[in-house]
Amino acid sequence: MTLGIIGVGAIAAAIVEGLQSTSAKSPIVLSPRNEQRASLLASKFAEVQVAPTNQAVLDASEIVVIAVRPQIAHSVLSELRFRPHHRVVSLIPAVTLDYLRAITAPACSVTRAVPLPSVARGQSPTSMYPPDPSLKALFEKLGVVIELDREEEFEAFTTATAIMSSYFRFAETVVAWMQREGVSEAKAHAFVNQMLLGLAGAAAASPQSSFAELTEEHQTHGGLNEQVLQSITTAGVFTELERALDGVLGRLVTGRPK
Repeated sequence: MTLGIIGVGAIAAAIVEGLQSTSAKSPIVLSPRNEQRASLLASKFAEVQVAPTNQAVLDASEIVVIAVRPQIAHSVLSELRFRPHHRVVSLIPAVTLDYLRAITAPACSVTRAVPLPSVARGQSPTSMYPPDPSLKALFEKLGVVIELDREEEFEAFTTATAIMSSYFRFAETVVAWMQREGVSEAKAHAFVNQMLLGLAGAAAASPQSSFAELTEEHQTHGGLNEQVLQSITTAGVFTELERALDGVLGRLVTGRPK
């Protein structure tokens, strides 16, 4: 089954990298948009080619991934002629399923999905609405698929992905502090990187434990971890995080095309 991708940005490129690293490779046709990145992927993988137009991507594909920016989604999609056999996967935030179904008709199915850059390493959680067995099988090659039953749920999952850069900023803050205390950047980075990797592993090793439970397990009464947690809690860091997520969710909902 041929996979077509319209909009070859960072996430689309990561999907290609991830799928081409599996044992069951399948043909992938890329749109000419972002020509440099698309050409690089085609030169790297024998199963990947670049089509001359977006419509040519559809004509050659059964599954079509739409990965363009929401600002240009309507202009791109309105020019395309979908066919009944197409299974459409939209990675576009703030664009509703009803809108997508209308503009891609008569495509046989339309699904919204949010894969993360870690699809390139087969480690992404991908939220998907509505469930689709064949698309689930595709994205399970790239990590874990979480199928959702309501679009409101899907928007919450999309919102949650907005913490990625903040996660790395948190790590960079610790590294920068260690440098001010005379530690070399290389040593500080290696230490913080491995510490965070270990913490992620602790969560993976205890899937039955909530993050609240893991919080308690990683601090002792009167200890150093408790001191930092209390300090940043009192400073309102976590309250501000919730407010920031509320703001992202509001942006997603108000930015929807009618």
